[in-house]
Amino acid sequence: MQRLILIFFSFILYVLSFPPFKIFPLGFIFLVPLLLAMKDLPRKRVFLLTLLFFYVFWFYHTHWILNMEVEASTKPWLIAGLIVLPLYLAIFNSIPFLFVKNQYKVLIIPSLWTLLEFIRGSTYLGFPWVNVAYSQLENPYFRMLNAVGGIYFTGFLIILSNTLLFEFWQTSRKKYLRYFFVLVFCSHAAGALLYYYPQKGNSEKVRVLIFQPNILPREEDDYSEWMEALRSYNRLLSEVNDSFDLVLLPESALPGYFKYSRKSISLIDSLSRKTKASVLLGSADVNLDGKRNVYNTALLVSGDSIIAQYNKIHLVPFGEWLPYENKVKLLQRIEFGQGDFSPGDSLNLIRIGEIPFGVLICFESIFPYISRSYSRKGAGFLANITSDGWYGKSLGPKEHFELLRFRAIESGKYVVRSAKTGISAVIDPKGRVVKSLGLFQWGYIDADIEIRNSKTLYTQFGDFIIIISIILALVALLKSKRRK
Repeated sequence: MQRLILIFFSFILYVLSFPPFKIFPLGFIFLVPLLLAMKDLPRKRVFLLTLLFFYVFWFYHTHWILNMEVEASTKPWLIAGLIVLPLYLAIFNSIPFLFVKNQYKVLIIPSLWTLLEFIRGSTYLGFPWVNVAYSQLENPYFRMLNAVGGIYFTGFLIILSNTLLFEFWQTSRKKYLRYFFVLVFCSHAAGALLYYYPQKGNSEKVRVLIFQPNILPREEDDYSEWMEALRSYNRLLSEVNDSFDLVLLPESALPGYFKYSRKSISLIDSLSRKTKASVLLGSADVNLDGKRNVYNTALLVSGDSIIAQYNKIHLVPFGEWLPYENKVKLLQRIEFGQGDFSPGDSLNLIRIGEIPFGVLICFESIFPYISRSYSRKGAGFLANITSDGWYGKSLGPKEHFELLRFRAIESGKYVVRSAKTGISAVIDPKGRVVKSLGLFQWGYIDADIEIRNSKTLYTQFGDFIIIISIILALVALLKSKRRK
């Protein structure tokens, strides 16, 4: 009974640390009761109990995928996905607990946790959703350490604090308690220095108009979406009278293929001329040469001319495409109801005059490597366009927005976001939401974005904690093997 109480208590602490609750102090202790409950159990039971623990957590944080409106024939696949996905994610969290009895668990558990989170977020099947670092979303000082080492670095520190406190609880050795307080204090002190240190920006600023049209996505042949879009954009044209440098519209800003729609081109031409600005918008695009590949695209339009284009490189697996379908013939016969998009082949910057910036299309906003690549190439700010209306007012769109805040900290750049039904926002380099529009609101944001050319330590050195974690895990495992 005592064991079950510890597990349940740890689960409550763990859930409350993450969105939507975001009680960040719990992040430094949330796994201690679970570790105490596992300390004298055989490995098989440890794995099964922790698998159940994290399965329930991940089910809560992914259940919103059922909100998506799909054809009746596809619904069973969606339900199957909701059953399998939390199990897949839970495995990564459970493996480190197999070493709860190891003499060097204080280092092995944080190192393995970090490595497995990194693996979970890598490759075309990567899904770095609600990593442990995101438990510190509302911790202004600690989250600044993401500018030093990214989400895997801060995640390592969080798990390390838990294992230090667990080791003290188990052994009563005060040195572990001292290490715990030193770690927590020093990490927050370093973060506070970064938070209050004056950040130098470029003297240049970009005036951005961010539009949230609040139009529900529909099937391609639903004419009512176009009529709703027309009303929404005409209202914007009637209310806006100022000039801007950039107008930011969401992913799937208008129905159909922008390049081949006279109505869409005419509407954006009017908006561009009215605001005297280039317009960035999301649209599907098709390459009519050769294989007729379809892309999820961001287009920069001036007047009635397209002056720049970026094709999304990291597509949503099983949503926008079926990974490795072109290499495995068996997969070509399977129909999950997925889209038929092709990934782009490069991360190219888009420019407003002489100012370069990077575009993150929807799902790309949760991948640190993409924003880091843009920053290394010299982006002055980042723009995120998305369409989350498929998921209603569920936790999904809210978490999608929250995770983006870390891209601003990692890159040291302002991030502007246009979401079709929300949440649209301006985020500063410290992860603070400067301006925002809530879910399912019509509106626009007028903001001056400071250009940042400096590079954070994370931009320069990336996920160095992965190398450190590999070394620590190997050394600890070899030492424990020798002792045996």
